[in-house]
Amino acid sequence: MSSANELKLFKCLPIPPGNIDDIFELQAIRMAILHNIIIRSYNSILYYSGQVKPGTKEYNAFLAYCAIANMFVHHHHEHEEDLYFPFLESKLGTGKMSGNVSGHDNFRRPFAAFEDLLADLQSGKVQWDPAKFRETIYSFTEPLFEHLGEEIDTLRADVLREHFTKEDFVPFEKAMEKRVMESTSLPRDPPLLFINGDGVNGAWFPPMPPPVTWVVKNVLWHFNAPRWQFGSCDKFMKVKPEFAAYEPELEVAKA
Repeated sequence: MSSANELKLFKCLPIPPGNIDDIFELQAIRMAILHNIIIRSYNSILYYSGQVKPGTKEYNAFLAYCAIANMFVHHHHEHEEDLYFPFLESKLGTGKMSGNVSGHDNFRRPFAAFEDLLADLQSGKVQWDPAKFRETIYSFTEPLFEHLGEEIDTLRADVLREHFTKEDFVPFEKAMEKRVMESTSLPRDPPLLFINGDGVNGAWFPPMPPPVTWVVKNVLWHFNAPRWQFGSCDKFMKVKPEFAAYEPELEVAKA
């Protein structure tokens, strides 16, 4: 575990090779993009925790940003456990994704401790202590980020092609899109994805119609603009210099 007084940021996961127009290759690529959004979010939280000052508007906006990042993790894992893993197990076999569910369980307790601390900070129940704040984050990032990396290997295209057809993915993709849309708040969620997104390898994500993207960035953005200053990127997914060293590399395709 990292020392609370020592700022340690984390490298994003490598981007798997492939073509996003291939439904089998899309699965691992998209998951890596999503997981890197989580890694960038907590990198930025760790970084800016050393700059905010309690009692300021920026401090309150920072805590609200942290809560949104936490909510994204919850939604992501709920979508997986409710829809994605059951779909995969329908052809891979019951229990094949149990290791991924265990990966979620491994960080739940320290993650909940961070959520409790954040709630206490927002209510004023406890005083701001950046060292304690970072220590609480480091307690869950190791099991969380280990899980994020391991999960990619369960979604490799060669394995999926052995058990699924392209047609199998059609109803799943529609169901997942519906689930995501129902749980998404446009003023809250897409901005988090943009300011922690991948403008180099994942400029297509999140997959929203251009008019909706325009409304989010030019209208809805301003509702919570103070929160979005704390991301790893700007609204155009251009990574900030202080986070550039942690950007992902491309996986080398196996011969």
